[in-house]
Amino acid sequence: MKKRTVLRLLLPLLVFVMALPHLPSLAEEEAPYLGDLNGDGVTTAADAAAMLRGIAFGRLSEETRPDLDFTKNGEIDSTDVLAALYYASGAITDLVAFGERVSSGLCDERLFDRFSYVGTKNDGQGNYRSENIAVSAIAGRYENSNYYLADIYVQDIVSITTAFSGGVFRGSAETVRAMFDAVEGAIIAINGDFYSLHLHGPVIRNGVVYVEQITRDWDIGVLYANGALKTYEFRTLTQEELEGTGAYQSWVFGPALLDENGLAKTTFRSNVKPENPRSIIGYYEPGHYAFLTVDGRTSESKGLTMADLAALCEQLGFASAYNLDGGRSSVLQAQEGAVNDPYRDGRPISDIIAVREIPQG
Repeated sequence: MKKRTVLRLLLPLLVFVMALPHLPSLAEEEAPYLGDLNGDGVTTAADAAAMLRGIAFGRLSEETRPDLDFTKNGEIDSTDVLAALYYASGAITDLVAFGERVSSGLCDERLFDRFSYVGTKNDGQGNYRSENIAVSAIAGRYENSNYYLADIYVQDIVSITTAFSGGVFRGSAETVRAMFDAVEGAIIAINGDFYSLHLHGPVIRNGVVYVEQITRDWDIGVLYANGALKTYEFRTLTQEELEGTGAYQSWVFGPALLDENGLAKTTFRSNVKPENPRSIIGYYEPGHYAFLTVDGRTSESKGLTMADLAALCEQLGFASAYNLDGGRSSVLQAQEGAVNDPYRDGRPISDIIAVREIPQG
């Protein structure tokens, strides 16, 4: 949500504040607690209202009231007002810890309300919230097919992990369930690119390079340590770019589904363009990703052509999207079972991409 939108939503509160008696000037105030603007020793919704009024009239700045910069981004704005309201309502219990988490994470500070700061919430079916991770499982229908979307926010890139079948590079094929169970703290996972089926490079998993050579025949997807996910049309990724930008994960299957403007492509480097079950990793911005599966090969859900798949990815608002192995491989796995309806219950494959809670210790 953009800052101007947040401020617009909070404007009714500003109207209420305008009718209140005069608040003390900044020079008159004493604030023994973070966010206490009226000097009563606690931070309440009234302080949030005073913050909103101070922002609107230019009375607050990070220089004069650094304690009000809850998100630690160097300015006091409507996002800090929202944080104050969260604190006043008990949705945030420790403003210092909150500021440290938000300012150090991949996600922009305006996305802080996606997370939970009062303990972990987990239904085992792909809906999960902690201070580090937020996942929402969403079902929808497009054209003549059912799709399942895991909307994912992570504050640390290590929460996006990959796992090999058997726990080793080029291990014997396993089910998505078996690999999921081997990932400590796994919340949700999707099948990968079945790298061992063709073994084109680069193969980079969790920052480790297994195959360095870059194929010239396939589109390539790369997740970088800074949280950016880029797709490269065949013959465009260079060794210099790959080595110089901190590649964390790479996939060779494809194709890339969107152009540089996030619009659906119409031509594809793929041999599987007709209706099929599909698996996609989508990207919005650093820290915000998606796992998307489309069921297919049944009377209820035909599957999508590559062109329709690209159109769906555009409609969902992805900035970039990369096609993974599909067909019977397409599985979106949560703790209590598959979120989608895999064709013939899926099949053994060589790798998955998982979202996991940060291992402790």
